[in-house]
Amino acid sequence: MNMNMLHSDAKTALQDCFMDNIRTINLEVISDIQNDIDYYDTVSMVFLLYEVPDTALQRLIVFQRVYKDTNMNLLYDWALNVQSRPTWRYEFLEALAICRLYNVIKKLGFDVPSVKERYMPGNINVCVYINPMKKVLYKFCENVTGNTLMRLKKSLISFEIDTSEHETCELICLEMISQKFIILTQNNSVSKSKQCQVEKLVQIVENISGLRKIAEDLRIIANKINNDSNFSSPQVTSTPYSSPSEIHKSKAKLKEDKFDESFSDVFKALNELHKEDISVINLKSDTKNLTKDAYPIKNTDRIGVCCIINQEEFYPSKDSIENDFQTHMLDNRLGSTKDQQSLEHIMSSLNFKIKSARNVNHREMFKFIRDVINNDVRPDDSIFMLCILSHGVRGHVYAADSVKVKVEDIQNLLDSEDASYLHGMPKILILQACQVDEHRSMPHLVADGPTANYFLRKSDFLIYWATAPEYEAYRDEQKGSIFIQSLCYTIGKKAQQEHLYEIFTKVTDSVSRICSRLKRAQVPIFESTLRKKLYLQMPQAP
Repeated sequence: MNMNMLHSDAKTALQDCFMDNIRTINLEVISDIQNDIDYYDTVSMVFLLYEVPDTALQRLIVFQRVYKDTNMNLLYDWALNVQSRPTWRYEFLEALAICRLYNVIKKLGFDVPSVKERYMPGNINVCVYINPMKKVLYKFCENVTGNTLMRLKKSLISFEIDTSEHETCELICLEMISQKFIILTQNNSVSKSKQCQVEKLVQIVENISGLRKIAEDLRIIANKINNDSNFSSPQVTSTPYSSPSEIHKSKAKLKEDKFDESFSDVFKALNELHKEDISVINLKSDTKNLTKDAYPIKNTDRIGVCCIINQEEFYPSKDSIENDFQTHMLDNRLGSTKDQQSLEHIMSSLNFKIKSARNVNHREMFKFIRDVINNDVRPDDSIFMLCILSHGVRGHVYAADSVKVKVEDIQNLLDSEDASYLHGMPKILILQACQVDEHRSMPHLVADGPTANYFLRKSDFLIYWATAPEYEAYRDEQKGSIFIQSLCYTIGKKAQQEHLYEIFTKVTDSVSRICSRLKRAQVPIFESTLRKKLYLQMPQAP
């Protein structure tokens, strides 16, 4: 049975079933209905019913701005303009069913189970009057949370589609349709010159965590629309999507059921890192104890610059899709803010100037580092430190737009002619790069994938990876990563007595022991082309 046959058969059945009540849907009733439903349901109904996307978009933009202070009735306007269509009442009833406005359907005198059985609102394969792709897009909007909405907006910006002013996902979908980013065919369209095209959206959605099933549905329905002969009648069983709140509750319950009480003790030793527990270390001006085989500290009032890039929220972009089609979905890195705060506090207490950036794309990432080098590094600085907190794969860290950035390119920037102040200065790279392993994670504890088997070629570099090649690194979603928290804690305790090799060795041992208790394999590793010992401050006299 093709799509047109499905539509024809369903129309006849529905008209027979609902003939007695369908006349209750009239202009006056529709005028009242908008007053009975909320703003978001009105937006959804307009999205499903209006045939011309540009018209729907422009009216909803105005409605978004003035709906609290106006009698603007978009449903009434729609009904007024479709009176000549004999099926308009059935279209309206189907839209009500898709939006699950069952109280309205009951108020109109319809038997709700019968309406649900006929229109099957949870089954994307069943469409009678509503454009089938709009039904899938509506389901997509249902599953988009506030966080994923922001990721979607950022993704579209990379395609030069600005949706920053749109409050709802339906408006974003209409914007994509209006700008031909996605193309829908009309139900009565005869021309095949413009088939349904949603692949660009699919490539974005399948790289946003939690929306892969929707991406598959978009692709399936587009294929069915474009190949009418294969658009078969669906099974009677319906498979509704869970609401975002139900999904959240289900995940929370799963985490609660799996929670291992012993994990609460893992970070006990690291809790001393709290701001009030770390005293600002008094720097010594006496240089006689600084050994000759150590890098000099030129100015104890300002040791250098600590540059922190915290990539916590990710979104698929045009560059990541086109240049790396197999990009994995990158989850937001909950707990990374704790790492950023700990680094900022401990390094500022050691008299480093702090420069931080959050959630920057790959171009902004290099621009930020370059700007810090040009504007913040001084000739009397003794150390430059760059900390990157992100997802990562071998030899790369991810920018917020899901583009992989080669660590070697970052090192080349720090060693370039544009970074003349850094020549001969020790440069420390701290890399907490993560790639979640959903199948082996513990509650609130997520796996950070192996970073790089990387060999330094430049002098005066010290790179400390959160994990050795072939191992994973772990981050607590509430307290931060084991590696960064251990590093900050140990620096706070040992910076006055020990140089960085010794401190890093202690951190490696601490992280290894903690992960052993968790039955997780994580072993940090540092690689160096330093020519001397490196202290973060003047060592105390013995």
